[in-house]
Amino acid sequence: MRSPRKVVKKSLRLLREYKSVGLLTTAQHLNQMDDVKKILEKAGLRVVDGGQILGCDIKAAKKSIDEVDVYLYVGSGRFHPLSVAYITRKPVVVANPLSDFADTINQEEIDGLKNARKARIMLAYEANVFGVLVSTKEGQFSPQEAFKVKKRLENAGRRAFIFTGSEITPDNVLPFKVDAWVNTACPRIVEDFFDKPVLNEGELDMILGG
Repeated sequence: MRSPRKVVKKSLRLLREYKSVGLLTTAQHLNQMDDVKKILEKAGLRVVDGGQILGCDIKAAKKSIDEVDVYLYVGSGRFHPLSVAYITRKPVVVANPLSDFADTINQEEIDGLKNARKARIMLAYEANVFGVLVSTKEGQFSPQEAFKVKKRLENAGRRAFIFTGSEITPDNVLPFKVDAWVNTACPRIVEDFFDKPVLNEGELDMILGG
């Protein structure tokens, strides 16, 4: 596994205007975070250990939102750090050990996520029949949440049905007659091209209120 030391040192130029940094990573680099923390502290930063982002869950970032000025995400890909930037409204620096490149999530990326979310919500606003997606994969299986979503929809006068599977793809759900989907599995699912709008659970609030 490639050490993140070099790319973390590169990220220091992007962190120098901040005093406290929330450190986030995935399981792949978790055992390297002590070294990363030492590099940051040596540069004069106060480090708040946000810990591991599990699968598609970024709750680790939310825990330290009031303690940090910026987040440093050590890992590859943009999905996790973009989600952190969008939800916390804090700057997020990405240090990618695989590409050996460090940069900051920019406003254009955040606006793109915002606009896509807004479009999904508008398309689902008049939906009457909802399918609630449940994944049986480890770390994603949350039937209790699915039943809560179903009850909320029915209390609001909408019809709701629960669909469970190990692989949730646009092709797998194509035959089912629903107006919109609510996803209780991995949030990345909403980025796939479904023929009907797919909302994450939190986006349902924009339709039902609360």
